[in-house]
Amino acid sequence: MKTAIVKKCGFFAAATITLMYMSSCSELDEKVYSKDTSSNFYSTPGQIIAAWNLPYSFLQGITYSVHFAMEEFPTDEAAATTKSGQGYENGTWERFHKHTWTSQEPFIKYEWSNIFQGIGYCNSFLDAMEDRDLSKFQLPVSKEQMVAEVRLMRAFYYYWAINAFGNVPIVTQVGIPSSPQTTPRAEVFEFIETEILQNIDQLGEKGDPMWYGHFTRSAARALLAKLYLNAEVFSGTPRWEDCIAQCDALINDGFYSLDETWDAPFMAYNDNSSENIFVVVYDANNAPGFNAHEQQLHSAHNQTYNLLYWPWNKIVTQESFYRLYGENDFRIKQWLVGPQYYTGNGQQQPIYGWDGQPLVITPEITRFVNMAGGDGQGVRNIKYEIETGVQANMNNDLVIYRLSDIYFMKAECIMRLNNGVATAEAVDLINEVRARSFAGGDPDASYTIATLTMDELLDERGREFAYEMKRREDLIRFGRFTDAWWEKAASDKTKQLYPIPLEILTTNPGLVQNDGY
Repeated sequence: MKTAIVKKCGFFAAATITLMYMSSCSELDEKVYSKDTSSNFYSTPGQIIAAWNLPYSFLQGITYSVHFAMEEFPTDEAAATTKSGQGYENGTWERFHKHTWTSQEPFIKYEWSNIFQGIGYCNSFLDAMEDRDLSKFQLPVSKEQMVAEVRLMRAFYYYWAINAFGNVPIVTQVGIPSSPQTTPRAEVFEFIETEILQNIDQLGEKGDPMWYGHFTRSAARALLAKLYLNAEVFSGTPRWEDCIAQCDALINDGFYSLDETWDAPFMAYNDNSSENIFVVVYDANNAPGFNAHEQQLHSAHNQTYNLLYWPWNKIVTQESFYRLYGENDFRIKQWLVGPQYYTGNGQQQPIYGWDGQPLVITPEITRFVNMAGGDGQGVRNIKYEIETGVQANMNNDLVIYRLSDIYFMKAECIMRLNNGVATAEAVDLINEVRARSFAGGDPDASYTIATLTMDELLDERGREFAYEMKRREDLIRFGRFTDAWWEKAASDKTKQLYPIPLEILTTNPGLVQNDGY
């Protein structure tokens, strides 16, 4: 399955880069290299399939490189600390950690631009398909399914938009209007909901042709469940019962089941996972862009994993989050901590830090900006399997939705409908996921109605979904995002939204800046 997917994704990644370059060009006296237009481009099955897949393949270049940072670095989970003066990035990551960012942060602009570029690819395809007859082509799926998938992808990009920026313009045609106005967040919520409900029945399902890495009915239900889970934040009105209904459909349909081990969804070549519902497809050679190992390992780990380059020693986790894990919790194995080694001549040998001493990774971090050391401070995450000898890109598909989150979402909604108190059903849902992270008979494997509080549910979500780009919206939903934590003072509620980038705001008079900026 994945072989066919990544071959096409590699092509689309290259096409995306070309389109991005062309869109940024300001030279007026252009040399024409191609006469393809929307009127003559869709003349072969390959061209149609390429345009259909472009909104998917675009995710390869933006999800881990930008979106991960936006969802993780402002939380208590992941941080890009400065070590021995390296990685300061003009203070960017320190401001994200401390919630002191401004509307001129490059990464906020990247997130906005990426989201709306993805929406633009969707609109371009939908405009082109409006009155086009594809009956003469032999295509893997129907035109109706292609259109439905792309409308779901547009809804997905809009979910990212209201999650990050709140009030955003709704644009459904390329270039119309030229200066779209800000739409209230609640109306954007309704737009996303409508798009999903109107198109879900035209989607394929797991096992159908070309399903993997595409929006299926199950993936659409997962997106809708996530939308309803955060409805009170996004629209002001809770939708807990509606979230439960979508979760029930996913749990009862039987297309997905929990993997036997907690880490199976994140292994290399994880396209065989039984619980991953929607992923961004990656392949080291044909669909690059996922380099978690490069950003999260210490540079000396090139010996441990037989790498031909130096990892960046960039992303670490603050101590309080790491301490959420018990030593008997199998999920603690996703963190590198303590003395670090490589295997040489059949024996375990130490690897060395920047000070020339054997590298020891400590949970403790003395300060966020450390100008004179700290290269071993902060545990490193290896949740996604790192293959020995893999180079700059990984062979793991990046998980967006998986069944375990569906169990957690349903349990949370049940508890919220019960005034924050667990029920037997909620406990059973969480315990079914949690059990695989403990040895048989371990009493810590199971919650009770008394021990599964809302605070504990948030902690358990942290343990289960660490580094899965869920922490920011979870903290916001639980009212904890603006809390004080290590090297961060309590922040204002306005920080629950990012500002519209200043450069974007000045070029479009129809946009209104978010409060607090």
